[in-house]
Amino acid sequence: MEPILDWEQRYKNATTAWERDHLNPGFNEWRPQFSQSPGHVILPGCGRSPEVLAFAELGWQVTAIDLAETAINYQRAALQNAGFQGNVIESNMFLWKPKAPVDLVYEQTCLCALHPDQWVEYEQQIHRWLKPGGQLAALFMQTEGEGGPPFHCDIGAMQTLFSSTRWQWGVQSFTAEHPLGVHERGYLLTRL
Repeated sequence: MEPILDWEQRYKNATTAWERDHLNPGFNEWRPQFSQSPGHVILPGCGRSPEVLAFAELGWQVTAIDLAETAINYQRAALQNAGFQGNVIESNMFLWKPKAPVDLVYEQTCLCALHPDQWVEYEQQIHRWLKPGGQLAALFMQTEGEGGPPFHCDIGAMQTLFSSTRWQWGVQSFTAEHPLGVHERGYLLTRL
């Protein structure tokens, strides 16, 4: 699966309006759960998000994946400068798999950056990455608009995509504001 945009060129051109200069409010909502029992987390489409370092600071074994060399170099330097280690991988995430299933996937902006035609394969990939009982911390982009990226992740469509035959949806959700003037809906899903 090929990306629909040249993400590396977006970094080089400084056209990265999706980036925050602080942690996603959703990360802070989930911080109590993330702090309880650190394990191995995958951050697909990590970009230059501060969550990679934040997970490492909480004691998680971090695997961060992105297509863009600029993002990967940033994450490697951020971890090293803070005295942490992590597995930072420049790869198409559809071609990569962990050595063993992990405890958590932190889905922040990757799904909404993919064309909806790629969503089924992405869901399948996340499902393969997680161990049974592992969790998906998903921040579903709510643009209410057509086209993308970011593509609107209608919650009804997400419940179909992440179906109850493969996922248990948490009962609580929250809204996280986004710098693009839209918001994300946060849900914790458990892989069955």
